[in-house]
Amino acid sequence: MTDEAGKRRPRWGLRVLLALLALVVVAGVALAVAVHHRQEQERLGLGAVSAPSAPQELEGSTGRTGAFTAQIDFTSMATGAETISTEVAWDDEWFFADPTVYNHELATTCAVLSAVANSESGYYQEGSDSPAYMEAALAELGFEDISTASYQYRSEIFDEVVDFLAGTDDVVAYSVATKRVTADDGREKTLYLVSVRGSYGSEWLSDLNMGDAADYEMDAIDHEGFMRAANEIVDDLAERITREAGDGGTDDVALLFCGHSRGAATANLAASYADDMTLGLRVLAPLESIYCYTFATPELTTVENTGDELYDNIFNILNPSDMVPRLPLASWGYTRYGHDLWLPGYGDEGFDEKYEAMCEVFEANTGVECPYVPEDREHVDKLVEDLGREIPTADDLASAGGVVSLVHDLLADVNPMQVLYGHYPSVYIAWMQSVNWGQSPIDTND
Repeated sequence: MTDEAGKRRPRWGLRVLLALLALVVVAGVALAVAVHHRQEQERLGLGAVSAPSAPQELEGSTGRTGAFTAQIDFTSMATGAETISTEVAWDDEWFFADPTVYNHELATTCAVLSAVANSESGYYQEGSDSPAYMEAALAELGFEDISTASYQYRSEIFDEVVDFLAGTDDVVAYSVATKRVTADDGREKTLYLVSVRGSYGSEWLSDLNMGDAADYEMDAIDHEGFMRAANEIVDDLAERITREAGDGGTDDVALLFCGHSRGAATANLAASYADDMTLGLRVLAPLESIYCYTFATPELTTVENTGDELYDNIFNILNPSDMVPRLPLASWGYTRYGHDLWLPGYGDEGFDEKYEAMCEVFEANTGVECPYVPEDREHVDKLVEDLGREIPTADDLASAGGVVSLVHDLLADVNPMQVLYGHYPSVYIAWMQSVNWGQSPIDTND
């Protein structure tokens, strides 16, 4: 009896193993078919909550020009999906001024529009009742039309899985909108606003795709994950501007780029590419009409000429307690295009008073207390120092020892969730609304 039972057990075990193997194969085939089907839908522009289309007229646009204020709605990571709002300033005259002169009002409005870009994704999720935040915000600001086509297949969880499996996650979602702006003296321009969403879903993996200059036979290279996303935006702009400008040329075109985190890195690069193009034959807009304000911007290139006068129209606003602007490490040769402007940080003269004012604005905007811990600046500084010592180059990060060191340092010196609070878009907005920076990229003291 025992012998017979013993003989039967292996056969049952084999059957179970074969059944599990069959399930894995079937599941794999089903997933492959589903991914292929979704890719085909995307190619044909089908199966999205709102089908991709050419730029559409903004319903309910106020058509306002000149100088005014508007109330803008968005969501905050501090409050979840709850809608909050804040007042922003707008002035068409901004886009006839020198873009290399820092404009704090424009920068503050860009901080809000960068947060709105993150909020927009909910509208494109099946079954969601989330409003179209970006369309509503830009309608309030008098914009005439908008394209949010990139959100259609970059907002659902399954689409993020598709991008991951297909290796197409070096992307971002972004909006392109236009407005005819008018100066006090009657001059006019067509303003193209590009607001780029931060990291979403599988795009986090692209944040780690720094690339290899050797693959391009170059001494230095822009961060590949950000570069691919920026190239998509520039190509989109080039096609649209060329079509709309026609024989009239692009002399009366102005560009405004903004974004937070991954969106900031992409906006920074896209603006730098637009700047570069002013030196060639394929000009998107005159150099004196290109504006860029980014927030929580990662280091994004190993190119050495990022501080050239050509990129003086790019401003990167950074929180000293935020880890994201410190990665990839400067000690690995990484930097940003344009000017870095650091918000008040723990240990700076007069910080306590400024921090208290910021917290009051944060709570007024969101209805909750500000969770950001400014003392994290010390932990971030130490972590950056330790990583630079233990992982001297970006190549060392790819080694097993580099990864172990990174994980060890993160767990030993930093509370990742707590440090994340200093990265919140709503923290950056509150800082921008509470500080009183001047018009110089160097002089940023209250």
